[in-house]
Amino acid sequence: MRRWGWAALMAALCWTGCGEGGSLPTGGQGPSTNQDGTVDLPDIPPGTGETPSDPEQPAPFTSLWPLTVGSTWTYRITDPVKGTFEKRVEVLGEQAVPETSMRAIAVRSTQPHLEELSWQLEVNGVVVRLREEDRKGTTLARVTTWSPATVKSIATERPVGWRYDSDIRELTRLGDGSTEDKDKTYIWRVEAVNETVVTPAGTFTNVLRVKRERGDKENQERTYWLAPGIGKVKEDGERLEELVSYDVKKP
Repeated sequence: MRRWGWAALMAALCWTGCGEGGSLPTGGQGPSTNQDGTVDLPDIPPGTGETPSDPEQPAPFTSLWPLTVGSTWTYRITDPVKGTFEKRVEVLGEQAVPETSMRAIAVRSTQPHLEELSWQLEVNGVVVRLREEDRKGTTLARVTTWSPATVKSIATERPVGWRYDSDIRELTRLGDGSTEDKDKTYIWRVEAVNETVVTPAGTFTNVLRVKRERGDKENQERTYWLAPGIGKVKEDGERLEELVSYDVKKP
């Protein structure tokens, strides 16, 4: 894995902003954070085979997981236990990651009785998640961190057959003060490109289909459909998510 210091991260990202968030009592830094306050980022090889851009033409916005400030998505979720409801996702912008010396893009997800606030970065065309806080009402119920930061999605197009194996340590701190410490393995694969997907938000073409499997457990798979310039338009596995509406801001 790769360790980024504060100075190196700021030189690479050149971001500014203010932080928000919270933490459960820890008695100090958690084991997923280095002594200097940095979070380990995974070694992800850069994508290959990109088509050179025409300097005379504006570059198209092709991110498969946009992290532009103010972008929003609303999904209809069909859950076998909780029924049908909607989830809204909003990109808040760059913030300090609580309990670290790092900054990342804060993303808020809200659904009935639950709010999730996560901090995400793009590393070589793959989006990773450094931290997530779950709130029920005004109560901070759970804080989850990963070492190295866990893959959330791919952001640039990859060919069919592309694969990335991710071994992580997941630390969860619960509201009652207890902790859970688990080792997990995820396998990401690009299964198809140029698919067409129909959702309540419309029909999307040139969609990538990506599968995430658990390498350490069976029957825990998720499939994502990602549209360039839009992001996730559909997810299936533990539950079904379908895009209902979106407003993606360009950089």
